[in-house]
Amino acid sequence: MSNRTRPVILTLLALVAAARLAAAAGAAPKVVIPAPVWNAGHVARGERLATDFVIRNEGDAVLELLEVKPACGCTVASFDAKIAPGGEGKVHAELDTTGFLGAIAKGITVLTNDPANPRLQLTIQAEVESRMRATPGYARYIYVQGHGEAPIGQTVWATDFPDLEIREVVSPYPFLTTSFREAAADERSPDTTGRQWRVITTLQPDAAIGALTRPVVVRTNHPREPEFEIPVSGFVRPLFAATPATVDFGSVALDQEKRFGVALVNFGTDPVEIQAVESSVAGITATAEEIAPGHRFALRVVLAPTLPKGAVDGVIRVRTTSTRQPVFEIPVTGTVL
Repeated sequence: MSNRTRPVILTLLALVAAARLAAAAGAAPKVVIPAPVWNAGHVARGERLATDFVIRNEGDAVLELLEVKPACGCTVASFDAKIAPGGEGKVHAELDTTGFLGAIAKGITVLTNDPANPRLQLTIQAEVESRMRATPGYARYIYVQGHGEAPIGQTVWATDFPDLEIREVVSPYPFLTTSFREAAADERSPDTTGRQWRVITTLQPDAAIGALTRPVVVRTNHPREPEFEIPVSGFVRPLFAATPATVDFGSVALDQEKRFGVALVNFGTDPVEIQAVESSVAGITATAEEIAPGHRFALRVVLAPTLPKGAVDGVIRVRTTSTRQPVFEIPVTGTVL
């Protein structure tokens, strides 16, 4: 053994012995976090928040921070791995707010050697606000497919950048077109004197039926928030909708007539009349009754006992006075035993 290694080995042996004596005497660390939650208040989107969480050791053995695990969006810059009895250390945490908007709470998990508190939670809270403003701030559509174009306009400006320029507006849907220009005098918001812009989103007649859930992205020359979103919501309805959408009668034995009901709704603004209801399957008939003039109807589908056995795959055709959709079809399926 060299003269250099002997002191190191003796020091390690002394530490091990001290740890054993402490364990034998029942000594243990005790972690205390005076303020486990830090609220940064209202902050601008894109700001990088930073804080130090104080960690105290009120026990009689060394407190070890074994691991510090941040949630998504948080970065732990540093932490004190060991804290002596009666001492205090810190966990330095940072949070990039670029990807957030609104109220947020991001956690940091701290694992320790305190047998009573091996796992603790630190939290950073904030109300993240965009530097960008839009009025009304959202585009909501309740639209019937095939109607005329449906434009919604937004006035857009920045709270801290008077020379704002919009460079691009990206639509999430091929049937939602976008355009932009500088706002006219009667379109400007009185809340700022800087440049203001008008963003128009227009739903096209060929819009796909279903929910609208994805935002429009506006790209600008703002140095700190070059991209922000305008929420798009709502629903594109068909002109006619049947409930249920398919008459599926399953597997039935037809010793007598079987009757089924279908509700038919005209979502269009113009009222329609039902001129005829036809079945493509012999042995199945259907009739219509008007419930709300021009817009709601009840269809009565009847399966006759003469319907041949076997699989059924046909349609009920509803002929209407609508010039946009004069024929509406409802599938009919099932098996006659």
